[in-house]
Amino acid sequence: MARQRKNLTINKDKLKKTSVVEPTIVAAQNQESVRPLNPVVNYPSLGSKGGNGSNFDFTSYYGKGYDDITNRAFYTAKALLKNTDALTEETQRGYLKSGFTYFAEYLALFRCATGQDLTQADITPELIEQYLLHLKGSELAFVSQKEIYSKLKSLLTRMKEKGYWSAVGDINLNSDFFPKNPFPNSNKRGGGGQKPLTEHEKRQVVVALKQAIKPIYNKIEPLTGYELTVCLLSIAMKTGINTYPLLNMTTEALSDHPLKESRKLLTVFKKRGNATQLHNLRKSEELEVAQGIKLDVAYLIEAIIERNAHIRKATNSDVVFVYEATSGGKGTKKDTATSLEKHSLEYHINKFIKQYDLKDEDGRTMKLNVSRFRKTFINGIYDLSGESLLIAAQQAKHSGTGTLDHYLQAPEQSKRNLGLMGEIRVKELTSAEPSVPVGHCKDPKHGDKAPKDGTFCNDFLGCFRCKSFVITGDDLYKLFSFYWAIIRNRDEFGRKDWKRHLKHVLRIVDEEVVPEFAKLGQLQRVAAEKERARTDPHPYWQNLDMLKVTK
Repeated sequence: MARQRKNLTINKDKLKKTSVVEPTIVAAQNQESVRPLNPVVNYPSLGSKGGNGSNFDFTSYYGKGYDDITNRAFYTAKALLKNTDALTEETQRGYLKSGFTYFAEYLALFRCATGQDLTQADITPELIEQYLLHLKGSELAFVSQKEIYSKLKSLLTRMKEKGYWSAVGDINLNSDFFPKNPFPNSNKRGGGGQKPLTEHEKRQVVVALKQAIKPIYNKIEPLTGYELTVCLLSIAMKTGINTYPLLNMTTEALSDHPLKESRKLLTVFKKRGNATQLHNLRKSEELEVAQGIKLDVAYLIEAIIERNAHIRKATNSDVVFVYEATSGGKGTKKDTATSLEKHSLEYHINKFIKQYDLKDEDGRTMKLNVSRFRKTFINGIYDLSGESLLIAAQQAKHSGTGTLDHYLQAPEQSKRNLGLMGEIRVKELTSAEPSVPVGHCKDPKHGDKAPKDGTFCNDFLGCFRCKSFVITGDDLYKLFSFYWAIIRNRDEFGRKDWKRHLKHVLRIVDEEVVPEFAKLGQLQRVAAEKERARTDPHPYWQNLDMLKVTK
């Protein structure tokens, strides 16, 4: 009988050390993960972060007493990268940059308080409640607190889905774990974002940018993150482009204009759906002007590309705003090739504000971001176009004019134009001036705003801007009935239309009409009629139906 030969084949898997292997643990195992040798998550599509992609480095979060949680966040991030169709890389990295990093800081505090290392089992509803209190007691803005918490909630939800947070068991996190609506009325608190720069603020910013940009043109060394931020702000001020298209601008963005030699064509991409935005930039051969250096956006972009070319080449990146980090940050090592992103941009903008001591009209530190520049740009186009919504929408790259409600704000001159132009009298008129639903009119057929075609004027909203309008003491009841109807019927009227057509009426009554009656010693009468109108409104103004007969 032939002797069976021994199988001498070597199984290479047996030669691997478990400490060298960096697996993405199978979700069904739910086992404690081994700390990886290279705890870095790479996002290839997000610019240049120490390689051909944007990295998030977990190294600094180990050894702090919550390694188990750090491991689970790391392996969840690795697992999510297998399907970037469901969640974009930008979204996934946001879970770490906003969700994990701030939560990790609190875990370090919580670990010191308990005196024991933390594991997944320590992530309880009580811990989340304490973290929310921690956020709400911080100096972060309300909307920032909400964003940070939302990113953590999303990360923990993904951890459960991928099997790396098994301690919670099979429960519905939304109904059985996370608190209900921890940031109520956040849509109202947000206030539609920052307002456009006032003329006072804009002058300061323009002067500061000119001073900060001038040395950059004389540099031959690579530009720092701060210098790139100054350049980005200058481009934003000139073009009104959003934050993410600017941050993700590539070296191929500039091209020759097909029709005009005096312009360059700038092509950038929106964050959503990679939709392309096209912007025309003036290409001026003369930079020197009497007031100093005039920033030419196309030339500035070319200068940025040239200064940091070797960093871009070393990382095989085509992102314009790449630089070498001189100090470590959240998820980024020192001396690592990186690129501007939301958090580093905010950091350098704050540095810019402090360096040039930028203040608002009240002497407080100015709030500055790219969104304010964009709104300032669009409002400028709106004013220059003769208040044409269509032209402003085209320049803002909006398909319609409705979305401009978020951007447009009436300038101070327009506010003054919406002020009360009529007369205020205390005693009832002895002459037979006809009554209107909010006051009296000297001549409804041929007055200041009348149609002058033989028909009566019925533009009640126009009364406040009409020189023929008269408010007497006996009109206060009707006026305040209209006032309260405006307040009560905001949602029914439509918030955008309400803000555009009716909100200024409240301001005129409060800031112009009431003070004038106060000067005449009629403040007590005003208060009485206002309260009467609130509880028992005039038949004209039970609602806003009367406005339907206006123009």
